[in-house]
Amino acid sequence: MTLTCAACTTLPGSPTVATVQIPRDCELLASTVPYPAVSKGQGAKVSVARHRAALGQANGNLVATRTCQKQQRQRFGRDVVE
Repeated sequence: MTLTCAACTTLPGSPTVATVQIPRDCELLASTVPYPAVSKGQGAKVSVARHRAALGQANGNLVATRTCQKQQRQRFGRDVVE
């Protein structure tokens, strides 16, 4: 992701647009969690436990992504009050 600032120039002859490269760390945390495999003859308790574990992993990804994005906003000076 690239951010640009058109009003960032201060010296004559300097570029009119400043760009900042934002790392893709947060996007890497936001990974999809696959559905757990269900096999014939599998007990209901095992199936529920696997789905519950997958849900926990997905929720952990969401929390990690939000935390990463908040830290990026703080680092790059755009902390938005939520």
